[in-house]
Amino acid sequence: MEFSCGDLNESHIGAQVTLYGWCRYIRDHGGKLFVDLSDMHGSTQLVFEKGIKKEADKLGKEYVIRISGTVEKRDEDTVDQTNPTGRVEVYVKSMDVISESAVPPFELIDEKGRFLANEELRLRYRYLDLRRKPMISNMIFRDKITKAIRRFFWENGFMELETPYLVKDNYETGSRTLIVPSRQEKGEFYALAQSPQIYKQILMIAGFDKYFQIARCFRDEDPREDRQLEHTQIDFEVAFKDEKYIQDIVERMFVNIFNEVLGRELKRPFLHMKYEDAMRMYGSDKPDLRFDNKITDITNELKGTDYNVVKRVVEAGGYVKAVAFDAKFDGNEGSIDKNYMQKMIALAKLFGLRGLTWLYVKDNAIRSDPESIANSLRECETGILRKLDAKEGDIIIIGADLSEKVLLDALGRLRKSIGGRIGIFNTEYSFVWVDEFPLFEADEVTGKLLPAHNPFTSPTASTIKFLDKSPEKVRGRQYDLVLNGNELGSGAIRINDPKMQRKIMELFGMSDSAVDKSFGFFIEALSYGAPPEGGMGLGLDRITAMLAGSGNIRDFILFPKNKRFESSVDMSPTAIDQKRLENDYNLELKDI
Repeated sequence: MEFSCGDLNESHIGAQVTLYGWCRYIRDHGGKLFVDLSDMHGSTQLVFEKGIKKEADKLGKEYVIRISGTVEKRDEDTVDQTNPTGRVEVYVKSMDVISESAVPPFELIDEKGRFLANEELRLRYRYLDLRRKPMISNMIFRDKITKAIRRFFWENGFMELETPYLVKDNYETGSRTLIVPSRQEKGEFYALAQSPQIYKQILMIAGFDKYFQIARCFRDEDPREDRQLEHTQIDFEVAFKDEKYIQDIVERMFVNIFNEVLGRELKRPFLHMKYEDAMRMYGSDKPDLRFDNKITDITNELKGTDYNVVKRVVEAGGYVKAVAFDAKFDGNEGSIDKNYMQKMIALAKLFGLRGLTWLYVKDNAIRSDPESIANSLRECETGILRKLDAKEGDIIIIGADLSEKVLLDALGRLRKSIGGRIGIFNTEYSFVWVDEFPLFEADEVTGKLLPAHNPFTSPTASTIKFLDKSPEKVRGRQYDLVLNGNELGSGAIRINDPKMQRKIMELFGMSDSAVDKSFGFFIEALSYGAPPEGGMGLGLDRITAMLAGSGNIRDFILFPKNKRFESSVDMSPTAIDQKRLENDYNLELKDI
């Protein structure tokens, strides 16, 4: 009988079996040759002896073989308790070498203390990296989550439908798209869809009122640690429903994933927080609520201080804000010490602050290194400690700046860095909905209004009155789901009025002709009876990585791009012959 390499156990002792797999680990013990035969399901120890051993002596690592043999019980002193097949072994009677292998460029066996090849090498030989147990486990984990998601949506009456990848380029929205030249229509291009956004809204207009898909999305991002040019999105849309319905669907989906895949309970409803509150208290629209430390305004408490770093900012009408951390700090070396705080000062400068002041609490008084900083703040000590509710051993960081936005952003990032370093979390998973984002945001250089998320979000009923005269005050029916300080996805209630949709786009600076050129087909569709509707897109890659406890989404994508957005397996992007570009696509490259 044929089995996988992870199937055999003591119930198979005495059975004649056939296995296929890769020779992962080879040990020659003189009279016997031991080979760990592996596939994605596990590994089984093979024993070659007598005449068959001479044939097996030619085997190399990662050779693909077929064997037949007898399952035997292993000696107790050789049992591998870490392997489900570790109590048995197969004495090989016959063997066929199906495929030989070159010497692998790195070890595929994952054992404690064994050197792991760097990521760049593993991405170059991804097909080998995917044979390793951790990578197999990652892909199985992703598959389980994907199956659970599909079952959930099917069971809740959603149709799985596919929207096109090749779509119209809407460059006026400000996002960069990846473009594809048309061979038939010379000089014209498709865009690879950044998301199913427009077409899923058109589906609602068509009357398909509950849609979902596991969609591939493409975006020409700047290289960043957790981004990819292409990613997978859990995308869904519903008609005639509001935010509460959509958020309830998402929460129940996660409850189902936790129960079915992780085998644990997840409490709901999730916490809700308005965008303004998230920025004010945490300096981020993606607040990490596993630790409670909030950003607190202490401008009034520091008025009249002799500490020049703060005094100049306060007198100029600026802001002073602080965060206290329960670090159990006593001035000695540890996870939070002077060296680490010097790194935080350097980070603060990178984040836009001129500097950062840090203190710690000892014997119910503020202390610093050098002590002169704490002495210059001594007259404000009581107010600082009271406002921050700071206790013995707490670390306090203080920032001052004329721009509240810059200050909140910098302290928000530092809060996340220090909080993660301390690791005093009140929960392992902290979900929070951030609601009512600004509909518009101003470009820092030009001042031009841009969509904060996308141009299809409906204004809230309470702020739509500001649309004409104070559009920066308009809030959108936009909601993001955040887990442990990471955005998992965004959603919104969409605009279903063609006049309102055109007006919003014109507020972004688009002319009538530009709107018609890029979105005329969509606005026309809205004019044929568009229902009220909304939905959401959630990043499957990031969700999988986070629920697995990893910070690297590349470990959960089969063939990811590297940090430079290059495909290490096939070396793309690559140049294309100029004659081919001219003949097939009527394109000509300028000198670069």
